[in-house]
Amino acid sequence: MANVAQPRSQSSVPEGVAGALPASNRSAVRRLWPALTLLAWIAVAALCGCSNEPAPRDTHNAISESGDISSFFYQMLLWLDVAIGAIVIAAWGYALVRFKRATGDDTLPAQNHGDAKLELIWTAIPTVIVIAITVPMLVGVFRLAKRPDQNQQTIEIDVTGKQWWWEFQYKSGTANGLHTANEVHVQAGTAVVMNMTSSDVIHAWWVPRLTGKRDATPGRSYPLYFSAREPGIYDGQCAELCGASHALMGTKLFVHPPAKEVEVEYNGAKVKLDSYETWVKEQLAPAAAPAGADMERGAKLFKDKTCPTCHIVKGLEGAESASPSMTTGPNLTHVGSRMTIAANTLPNTADNLAKWILDPQAVKPGAKMTKIAMTPDEAKAIAAFLTSLK
Repeated sequence: MANVAQPRSQSSVPEGVAGALPASNRSAVRRLWPALTLLAWIAVAALCGCSNEPAPRDTHNAISESGDISSFFYQMLLWLDVAIGAIVIAAWGYALVRFKRATGDDTLPAQNHGDAKLELIWTAIPTVIVIAITVPMLVGVFRLAKRPDQNQQTIEIDVTGKQWWWEFQYKSGTANGLHTANEVHVQAGTAVVMNMTSSDVIHAWWVPRLTGKRDATPGRSYPLYFSAREPGIYDGQCAELCGASHALMGTKLFVHPPAKEVEVEYNGAKVKLDSYETWVKEQLAPAAAPAGADMERGAKLFKDKTCPTCHIVKGLEGAESASPSMTTGPNLTHVGSRMTIAANTLPNTADNLAKWILDPQAVKPGAKMTKIAMTPDEAKAIAAFLTSLK
């Protein structure tokens, strides 16, 4: 009888690969080949996301020594996990193919009830790995916790996390007494001391390219030390689940040059950054008086709609407070100079500000800012006034 050629299965392994294996194992490899092919395509797809360009919340391209330490820990653990995973998967795959039960063979394999040598090996190896991780990690933790020298120039800032925004109060140097919100400004090459706390629930301030996160806990103060190397603008985020709008509790770090203005790139655009002292001088100045009838109307509506109950505008009569830290909402003295509003939720434009004023809950669910009765035109007038406060 003539032999009839069997059609080749679409999922069969290439002949070159199958031919290199014992005949008894070829069928197992053929069955596994579709899964291996799928894994290969998944790996290719994953690698397509790799890039040398720093992402807004990139942890690898650090801008400070503390960020270098955090990045080193991450890289060390990542490659250790990859190596261990590769060894385990390779051993599993080898055992799956090499020791597959042959068809019709019901013989009981040799039973091994213990091997002192193997047990010592797989106890010693994890012990060595743990020690290898622990030693550099302890060194790094102590370096992260080291306070700047007392004789060193520092910028000290009290940071208070609130649902769902950040308050920054500067406590040293020429910026002493300055209050701002959500966007914190420091000087490149200068040590920064941040004292973290919270007025309600636990938050965590985190700028990935700067350093690891630091908890902000009610009734406690935790320090965070860093010195940013490169002028630029860096995104951050609350890293501790803190309620309905936790995901909308962002922050921005502006690292200013120490002397003259520089141009930096942010989100594909060129942005000019003044020197740190120039920024401080502008922020300490009172708000400019409303110029023109439209601005005066906006300022009047700001007061008539009881906005100063929660916010202050230094220099605006009826909207000042002796204790800015006791207010419920952010200090708005120079809100027009900020890049974003609502804690990095929206770009700072008059339209977005009017939208936020008119219905805060539509922008940030659960926000403490209440919806005040006003017309869209009134909201636009207030927004126009606030955006003029540079």
